[in-house]
Amino acid sequence: MPKPSPKTKKTTVKKAAPKKKVASQKSSSRKKSSSDLPSAPRLRENPLPVDPSAHKFVLQPFTPSAPEPELPAFESLGELPESYGTRRLFLAARDPRWLYTYWDFSWQQLRDAEQESPEGKVFLQVFIPGSERVHQIQIFPGSKEWYLPVHRPATVFQAELGYYRHDGSFHQLAVSDEVLTPRDDPSPHREVEFVTIPFHYSFRQLLDLIHQQMRPGEGLAKALSRLQRDGFPLPFPYALRRIVPAGLADRLLEYLGGDLIRRIRVGSLEITETLRRRLLELGTSGLPSSLSSGSRSPDRSFAMHVNAELIIYGGTVPGAKVTVAGREILLRPDGTFSYHFTFPDGRFHIPITASAPDGHEERSVLLSFLRLTDSTPGVDPTRQPPLPEPIGRTA
Repeated sequence: MPKPSPKTKKTTVKKAAPKKKVASQKSSSRKKSSSDLPSAPRLRENPLPVDPSAHKFVLQPFTPSAPEPELPAFESLGELPESYGTRRLFLAARDPRWLYTYWDFSWQQLRDAEQESPEGKVFLQVFIPGSERVHQIQIFPGSKEWYLPVHRPATVFQAELGYYRHDGSFHQLAVSDEVLTPRDDPSPHREVEFVTIPFHYSFRQLLDLIHQQMRPGEGLAKALSRLQRDGFPLPFPYALRRIVPAGLADRLLEYLGGDLIRRIRVGSLEITETLRRRLLELGTSGLPSSLSSGSRSPDRSFAMHVNAELIIYGGTVPGAKVTVAGREILLRPDGTFSYHFTFPDGRFHIPITASAPDGHEERSVLLSFLRLTDSTPGVDPTRQPPLPEPIGRTA
């Protein structure tokens, strides 16, 4: 049989290729038509893994957090009681002119005390031990605390809770400890001390460093100041103690003005700012002679000083009791009285009360004063004799 020529073979391949393609298409068509209905969807038993770094905005499946541990029994003890019923009275000095007191009595305890009292009244009394009574206030079973104006710096006070018996004696339900109101003037201790505390040393390191040289009850800063004053060798440089001229503190406070240093809650920052303003008023003349280490210069040819005091006076029947801002004052035999005290800048509200000799009647009046001083440079406050501190001052 003769072999086909290359041309014939090529033609044959070309004709056969379409037949194969048609057959393949027919077979594919037959396979598609074999399924009359699409298969039902099925859920995967395990979700597809999701890489969070590749799918930053895909909501991840929710995984519940581990249950919180159950709280121990002592964390659920309920609400605090209204009172523990310890029958104790507490007194504290809020500032030089106000006291704060509170008491731990239950409602029933105070109610029982009212029933035991012949008058059905329970009183809170504040007094100066061994001296006078300052306040007497009727309290009720619902009350727990009280603020009391006293206007007496550096004074010892005590409080008591109770009621009066038939014979007029006071039955104590509770008594507080004694408290001392703070001072409202500069401290009498005017010794100037300096101490260098390096920042690169901790307090523990400093304590370990000078522990052997500390005296019983001496603080760290106090001990360091003493050692530096005595020239004790320390592993860090420190400034030598400066010599402060005697009486400089008195002259400085006098220059600032007595009305400033007697103000309530005046701080070192305010004193420094006041001194700076007064020095600026002097211009370039330098420090005043009153602040120099020597005596005052006698060549001051023109000067001025002024000040003010306040006198309250009046009268009532002999034997009555008169109080000025809660402070009892003495009456003259004819019932007249007067009260003299300093009057610096500020606003004052001074209540005055008079109680009849039998205690059944009372009269009261409220006096309000305002002092504002505006002076040119070179006007100093006049020195005042020792007088009671101003009373009734407000902010």
